[in-house]
Amino acid sequence: MLSHKRKKIPEHVDPDLPIVPMLDMTFQLLAFFIMTFKPAPTEGQIALALPKEEGGGISSPSPIDENKPLEYIVRVEATEDGRIAGMTLMEKDNAAALPQDLKADVQNFSDRLSQISRQLAQQGKTGKLTLEIDDKLVQAYVVQLVDQAIRIGFSDISPVPIDPKKR
Repeated sequence: MLSHKRKKIPEHVDPDLPIVPMLDMTFQLLAFFIMTFKPAPTEGQIALALPKEEGGGISSPSPIDENKPLEYIVRVEATEDGRIAGMTLMEKDNAAALPQDLKADVQNFSDRLSQISRQLAQQGKTGKLTLEIDDKLVQAYVVQLVDQAIRIGFSDISPVPIDPKKR
């Protein structure tokens, strides 16, 4: 007679996952990334005055505000390598005042702002300075111009890009 051999059906075996080596590798990678992380250096702080938020109540503002600061605009052009190529100074909302060429000299900038500051002090008014900065200008020059303006006495200084679309 033929004998039938019964095949043994193997029991279900769970796969053996080595968890401990995976945890070891995870902590080694974590330690590696923590030890080699080098954050970018932070930029210097620049004290700037943001425009005040206007609006609100139902009262209409006076069209002539005698306490409104006189606004001056300094346009700073840059060379291809990021240095100052030229500067012009103009008074905003004064059609009679022609733009003044300050050349590429920070000393001319400082001298002219000192004159304006003295005139404003004599008139009992304040001044606002807007620096229209070329995109290519190196940050060190921007900081130097803002620093000069602060030393002269301007506290409301706004560096903005020349291109109005980028403001």
